[in-house]
Amino acid sequence: MIKILKRLKYLIKDVRASPLIEEGMLIGLSLITLTMLLSMVTGIFGGLKGLFGQAQGGATSLFNEIAQQLDKIWQYIVNLFK
Repeated sequence: MIKILKRLKYLIKDVRASPLIEEGMLIGLSLITLTMLLSMVTGIFGGLKGLFGQAQGGATSLFNEIAQQLDKIWQYIVNLFK
């Protein structure tokens, strides 16, 4: 038991690996930050895609409505001359 405690005390006081630990922590932090940024960018692009999809759907609906109204007018004009 005393050997284990001495070994733990030695490992705690040993500072040779501390730069590696710091670099590992920085790499982990940078990966977390990168993941958060990518998810935010993905969310923004997803919202823009939905917005443009709605705009396109609205424009298509508008053009279809105009085409239907023009067809009704044409049918009315054709029926006048029958």
